[in-house]
Amino acid sequence: MNIPRIVNAIGYIDDDLITAALEDPPRKRHNLMIKWIPVAACLALVMIAGILVPHFLRTAAIAESKYKYHVSEKERSIEWPWKYKTLVEKYPVVKFNGKQFTAKSQNSIHTDVMGEVIGSCVAEGVDSDTGKTYTETYEVRKIKGISEELMIAVGNENGFYVYATEEEAPDTLGKLLELYELSQNIELNYVTKCEDYEEKEELLLDKGKKIWQILSGCGDAKLDDTSDFFERENRRYLAFTATSEALGVYNRVIYIFEDGYFATNIFDYEYSYFIGKEVAGQIIGYVQKHSTETKSSTSRPTISGTVIEIGNGYIMVDDTILCRKTKAGKKYKVYTDNIKVGRWIESGEIKAGDLVVVEYEGEISSNCEVKGAYSIFTGVLEENGILNQE
Repeated sequence: MNIPRIVNAIGYIDDDLITAALEDPPRKRHNLMIKWIPVAACLALVMIAGILVPHFLRTAAIAESKYKYHVSEKERSIEWPWKYKTLVEKYPVVKFNGKQFTAKSQNSIHTDVMGEVIGSCVAEGVDSDTGKTYTETYEVRKIKGISEELMIAVGNENGFYVYATEEEAPDTLGKLLELYELSQNIELNYVTKCEDYEEKEELLLDKGKKIWQILSGCGDAKLDDTSDFFERENRRYLAFTATSEALGVYNRVIYIFEDGYFATNIFDYEYSYFIGKEVAGQIIGYVQKHSTETKSSTSRPTISGTVIEIGNGYIMVDDTILCRKTKAGKKYKVYTDNIKVGRWIESGEIKAGDLVVVEYEGEISSNCEVKGAYSIFTGVLEENGILNQE
């Protein structure tokens, strides 16, 4: 058995939330013959409501989460033995058509963001444990809407990953938007209003496409690399969450500063363009009118609990230990075919009795099967802060 080497990292998991609602009382019919009866009924209802509604509200607050605890990551990023590594861990750099491309995504991408096959590339990597050099040939596919001079998808039947060249920043915002099809590849749904380094309000935007439409009118906005426009002290701005499978980025940011700057860190370097105070104000005004307050939703879907069984190609995870009430617990069957999940089991890093957090995509089936698990880590049990005031 190969034992992985351990280094440090940190993470967390969000809580599941369950909402409750109260139905409106039935309407009363009016009758002139007994006009005082409705008045008495209303008074009775008010008295009953005064007794029951506070109880319902307390119950709803307690039931806001079925979980009293969560699993907080205690792990360590791990330097895995060669046989347990993913393609990008083995080969962070590949060469294609005489150019060098560097891995952008740590997770494989879906076929719907890829185009046709455009060739193959030779990848070379070194096993840090043995010093042995490995060479493999992978298929190269186009990423929809993006030139193969900038980004490609590299992989095989086990999965494809985004690789990108190191390019000079486009000299205008219009070129940036066009080269990377930003309006198609990034949805601007979640935005945070900020002042200095403080987050003031998290918002859900109704129609993020409008922001791209406004920005498309600033095609001539020039790249400004004369100062650090990511400096946020004494500035007010919007911070849009930027996630794109096609671009190989997760939870990066697009900033709109009140003083007229568009800036982003979705690439390897920080790009800033001066769009003008008027356009920035138009975007900020639109967001204020077409968004609603929300809670952060940048976290990926997860389940957590105790590993109670390790089978052939799956593990069973029981979340009962996290629940306020034992009967609310569920047992999930998590399939471990993804290498980033399976290697934890095969190497013995995760054993029955361990507390784990599983990141997954897709839906959990009605019988609690999780087929889209792509990441797993161990952790420790912590009480939810929201319930500490009990």
